[in-house]
Amino acid sequence: MIKKLIDKHPILAVILLMLLTLSPVMALRDYSPSNELRYISIVDEALEQGHVLVFTNQGQDYADKPPFYFWLMMLCKVLFGGHFMYALSMLSFIPACVIIAVMDKWLRTAYPDVFTSRQRAAVALMLATTGLFLGMTVFLRMDMMMCMWIVLALWAFWRWDNGIGNEAGQRLLLPFYTFMALFTKGPVGVLVPPLAILVYLGASKRWKDIGKYLGVVFWVVLAVLCAVWFTGVFLEGGTGYLNNLLFHQTVDRAVNSFHHKAPVWFYLGLIWAVMAPWCLSTVPTLVTGLIKKGGSETLPSGYERFLALTGITIFVMLSCFSSKLAIYLAPVFPFAVYLWPAVVHRKGWNGWQSAAILFATILATLIGLAAALVSFACITVPKLSELADFPFLKSPLILAGGLVLAYGGIKGLVASSKYKGAWEKPVGAVSVSLLVALFLVSFKMPAINDYVGYGNLCKLVPDSGQVYTLKVHRPENMDVYLGRDVYNLGDDIDSFLLLAPKEGTLILPMKAFGESEALGQYLENLDLEYCGPYAVCNLDPLNKKQSGKQARRARRSK
Repeated sequence: MIKKLIDKHPILAVILLMLLTLSPVMALRDYSPSNELRYISIVDEALEQGHVLVFTNQGQDYADKPPFYFWLMMLCKVLFGGHFMYALSMLSFIPACVIIAVMDKWLRTAYPDVFTSRQRAAVALMLATTGLFLGMTVFLRMDMMMCMWIVLALWAFWRWDNGIGNEAGQRLLLPFYTFMALFTKGPVGVLVPPLAILVYLGASKRWKDIGKYLGVVFWVVLAVLCAVWFTGVFLEGGTGYLNNLLFHQTVDRAVNSFHHKAPVWFYLGLIWAVMAPWCLSTVPTLVTGLIKKGGSETLPSGYERFLALTGITIFVMLSCFSSKLAIYLAPVFPFAVYLWPAVVHRKGWNGWQSAAILFATILATLIGLAAALVSFACITVPKLSELADFPFLKSPLILAGGLVLAYGGIKGLVASSKYKGAWEKPVGAVSVSLLVALFLVSFKMPAINDYVGYGNLCKLVPDSGQVYTLKVHRPENMDVYLGRDVYNLGDDIDSFLLLAPKEGTLILPMKAFGESEALGQYLENLDLEYCGPYAVCNLDPLNKKQSGKQARRARRSK
């Protein structure tokens, strides 16, 4: 039955596999402090204050991101009566599935009856399990959704340019999708489609066609939609918020970033890591997709040239911006991955491709064996997990997940050696084993959450009293769990000791104990409870015995 589904509906089969294997982690994972918990706090403030286009975080203007993603999060809370990770994860999972479906349709349109169902499923799995893409599929950020709109915009252009579908529809969809990319994440979304089209037409020496695709209709539709948005922002937030949105969060961040500043060459090394384990296959195709086959006149197809030039354009553009994060490379992934089978089809299987797939299988095998060995050692010698400060490692689920991944790597290794050029076999073996391994490990998420977010940590805090944090990363959004504000004491231990509060609750990382002898003495006679790398301290010695009976202590042995 499964084989029939793959043969008839390969993309549906891949999406169902992704849904099955990723559902546990989407349902059980805690919100990360850096962005997800902050987004929850922003949405709560917007709903409380009745804001639609102007957002705040802890009472301060938050013009970093456009409103569309926040609207969807607000809608989820209204529909479900609260914030549920599984529902919110769909804001990333569904766009990921749309990207895979569109790219598959694009490949089939450009190469009708060339790739088998198994090969199409393998390419979809390759994209689904490409390092950072897999993480973005379940992580709450705008990048995956922006990437979806970019793919749709460029797919609309390609169809229009190749006379596929309704021209009038493509003419309107191109600027609409481009605006939605902007409305979801920001300037990168509005820059990528027109810039990619401009580079492609210029490289094809079709300068006269630029006005056809990026002419009056494109810019008028874009301008009208932006004008409606910006007018609403002005009416709701005034000139200060509008200026912050249009200039401080765009021009200032691109030219001289106040966050995530990195040199121009930063992505040259990083792209190999974020596209693992398939990086040796996919990254080079951004160049080889533009080069004709050696010793022959076989030129790259229009599909190859467009995807390769788009990937390179995005990469160069992002490298020129001052602000850089690994996740910003997201729009490159679909084009690099779906370019690869086209290049292999034109150039044929060669030694480099064999080595690239071999690298992926060996990497999966080594990671799987390492995880299994570490877990087995922690199970047999429980103290090892305590010494490593990761008690969840002594779990049969971690052991099983590591063995499954190692098995997939070995199976892929054998397949790549036995079936020369049948790349779908090793790709499928590694990809499926990776998803199944993640499925097994994700059932340990309730314990892993101690190291992911602040949910379990906040369960140890009393229901009343002031909460203080010392040397904690972005603690202000703990109010989502606590229902009250948190007073952040910063990172200076000496200043804290001078003004140390006498009552309430203090949260701090355990590594801070070794940084100051005076801090250790201060905490010596107080109640301490532990959750992952953090300690929760009752600052009122008089209440120590009373609170101790009701305390929910973290069970670090599990």
